[in-house]
Amino acid sequence: MKMKKNFLLLIAMSLVVFSGCKRDEVALAPQTLNNIDDQILSSDLLDDVLDEVEYTSDLFFSELKTGFEDCRTVTVEPMDRVTWPKTITIDFGAEGCEVRDGVIKSGKIIVNMSGPQNGRAWTKVITFDNYFVNGNKVEGINTTTFVREDRHPKWTSTIRGGQITTTEGVIITRQAVHVRIQTRGIETPRDRTDDAFQLTGRAAGTRRDGKSFSWVITEPLVISNNCRWIRKGIKVITPEDQAEITVDYGDNVCDNVAVVTQNGVSKRITLKGVRR
Repeated sequence: MKMKKNFLLLIAMSLVVFSGCKRDEVALAPQTLNNIDDQILSSDLLDDVLDEVEYTSDLFFSELKTGFEDCRTVTVEPMDRVTWPKTITIDFGAEGCEVRDGVIKSGKIIVNMSGPQNGRAWTKVITFDNYFVNGNKVEGINTTTFVREDRHPKWTSTIRGGQITTTEGVIITRQAVHVRIQTRGIETPRDRTDDAFQLTGRAAGTRRDGKSFSWVITEPLVISNNCRWIRKGIKVITPEDQAEITVDYGDNVCDNVAVVTQNGVSKRITLKGVRR
């Protein structure tokens, strides 16, 4: 059975390609572009882990089976419906496998889960064993708690010791807290396509040059499963040695365009990333 993948917490990965805007004749500093690249890369890889865990948990606990799904091998221990906590291991193999077009993963994601996926509250502690995505190594501990408040499911994720080692050997670190609340699709739990979410949170860490940064979501990011991209919201990045950078994802339109502003200079960027 082919695993369905969702587009939760969509934060586009890797390189940004610039196109014209009103002040296109003024260039942003190269350090600014590196900052944006680092934030997009680390956010995308770390948030992709949550997608992987959430939907693997959904699938395997609904069918209660251990084995292959796409090119992954998933094990659940103990293998019953009554014993908790459980350990879920998602194994992509030492050589890696292509989980979707252009996305190759290797190593293991290991999840300790306190209660059933369909419960009113649970906690997952996520760690890694030599885990890579397209050659980028992902490390750290991610603790996610889930509660159902006023009918609105809410996920709170805390990343400690988050680290990305890129294919070039560059190290990017991040500590973060994210809160994701489901705003649409609650009445149709078996239909993921109509789900929508708001994401808030903040993070801090170090860039590829070893200097520190922090960022905060100042207007909630709006995300829907029927769109590959962040539809709306604003994030403000504060680098150690630069003026703050604002990333505006637009007005609730499903496109891969954002506007980056620093010191009054704005650029439209086209986001290119991993399809979830």
